Amino acid sequence: MRREFTSLVIASAVLAGSAFSPVAINEAQAASAVQQTMKESVYVNGKQKVVHAAVVGKAKLHSVSDLAKALSAKVMYDKKSQYYVVSKGSGKDMKTIKVKSGSSQAIVNGKKVKLENPPAMAGKTLFMAAKNFVQALGGDLLIDANLLISEKGMFKTSTSKMNVEGKLHSAKTLRVNGKYLYSVQDIAKAYSAKVTVKGTAVTLQKGSQTATFKIHQNSITANGETVNLSVYPVSVKGVIYADLMDMVKALGGQMEKAENGSYMLFTSKLVSGDTYNPAWVGSQVMVTNEDENASRTYIMDVNTRKVMSTINATDVVVSPDGMYAIHSDETGIITLIDLTTGTSRYVSLDDDIKVDFVWAQDGKKAYFIKGEKNDKVFSVDIATGALKEIPSDTKIYKTDLRLSADGSKLLYVVSKEAETKTTDTGDGGTDVTDILTEGTEPQFYTIDLTAKTPAAAAVTTTKDNKVYPSFLKDGSIVYLSAMPDSEDLPVLTMVRADNTVSQLVKDKDILFVTVTQEGKLMILTSENNMSVIYEVNPSDMKLTKIASTPLEITSFAVSKDGQVVATAPGLYGERLVVWKDGSFKIVTK
Repeated sequence: MRREFTSLVIASAVLAGSAFSPVAINEAQAASAVQQTMKESVYVNGKQKVVHAAVVGKAKLHSVSDLAKALSAKVMYDKKSQYYVVSKGSGKDMKTIKVKSGSSQAIVNGKKVKLENPPAMAGKTLFMAAKNFVQALGGDLLIDANLLISEKGMFKTSTSKMNVEGKLHSAKTLRVNGKYLYSVQDIAKAYSAKVTVKGTAVTLQKGSQTATFKIHQNSITANGETVNLSVYPVSVKGVIYADLMDMVKALGGQMEKAENGSYMLFTSKLVSGDTYNPAWVGSQVMVTNEDENASRTYIMDVNTRKVMSTINATDVVVSPDGMYAIHSDETGIITLIDLTTGTSRYVSLDDDIKVDFVWAQDGKKAYFIKGEKNDKVFSVDIATGALKEIPSDTKIYKTDLRLSADGSKLLYVVSKEAETKTTDTGDGGTDVTDILTEGTEPQFYTIDLTAKTPAAAAVTTTKDNKVYPSFLKDGSIVYLSAMPDSEDLPVLTMVRADNTVSQLVKDKDILFVTVTQEGKLMILTSENNMSVIYEVNPSDMKLTKIASTPLEITSFAVSKDGQVVATAPGLYGERLVVWKDGSFKIVTK
């Protein structure tokens, strides 16, 4: 009587050394020496392949030609030696196994190896133990409901930690083909999602988010949209293993690399786009965000990474009390936004260009630079919208307007345009012969708002480049100084109220300078492939390290209670990160 065999009937000899227990064999079947062949499914890296199998004596063997095809290997027969030669790869990576029907000895990569079961012919097909075949070519196999083959490297089961929004969750993992797959059940648990397995069909559900896929198939349907999976899901002892990122996306989440190289998982998608110019608004952070479609300003909760409100404008400046924001666009109109209610109103309909808004401490007025050539300084009364010119000078292209802590002085920067020398070409055109940059270095000017007749006064006349100007609480001006065409390190410089100049920090590669809401002087430096943030004491020039990270920090902002947010390169430009528990955590993508 013919006996039916399934893929579960595996001889213990085939499974010796496997991480999984062998399946028991019926004694009558084991005792039979009659060759029987059948087709069965094996799964190479999770993908279904059909191979022929045969039971010879007490061993279950598989077709050498079918296994070779499944693993993209080549088979040749050497008539002289009667060896079947199987090879995979090329050059130094080539692996070979030579086997002969009836012989318990094989040659694996040039070395003689004893086989557990001698290969046997069934008709014109050579069959051998799959374990010997796969491992000789650099792979591995295990047995569950079916034969599962890892084309490269050993199978390995372990437990890993998943960082889901700062909380660690344990997950079973299985290494297949050199890549770790994660337990779908454990991922679902970490995401507070429900997982249902019916046969080969797997369903994930979290709120309105639903995703379905099948074991050993490389597609998934999430909320009606079908996409390919990066690897084939597999099942071992009732645990479904799949690619971590595939499952996170299916649950509506996101996975991002943290500063230490590990990955952090998020339960919802992060804000994407170029995110920069952070500023604290109470316990929240205001940032400018741009993508290919538009620009806007977000106010975000950095702990939940959620957008709390959106302002459809950029260059927005928040009042000292955090209640209002002011901005102007290309029309010149000044708009005031109530951050509590989200409502807005026009403050002034004057259509001149207005930039660099800075609030007075009492919130009753704001100062700005006005005009097509940025040549005038004005103030606006927030209540009435009345504009008032602040006497300054006739110099054009003013930038970086700042107000001292006591509200008594304004600071701005002026850079003279370079002079271009040209000659006539004779055909009505001109050629540029020279560009004269002498005297184009940025210079600082201040306006004493308490004077009976306010006027601009030059603070600097030096030929260095000057960036990041700010007032300290005592009225001193700090900035970063760097000489053009020089390899010398930039110098953190301070100009006191009596116009004496001091070099505060000159032995650091300073990238960014800011003065916090509390009046603290902070710098960003690059040191030994690390970004380091320091607080600088202007009195004794002492540096206090605040944060250090391998991330390439480009700017940062500090809240009144000392929290630090920063920007660093992301997928779409700059991304926002927050300093927490000794490292920067991701806020935006």
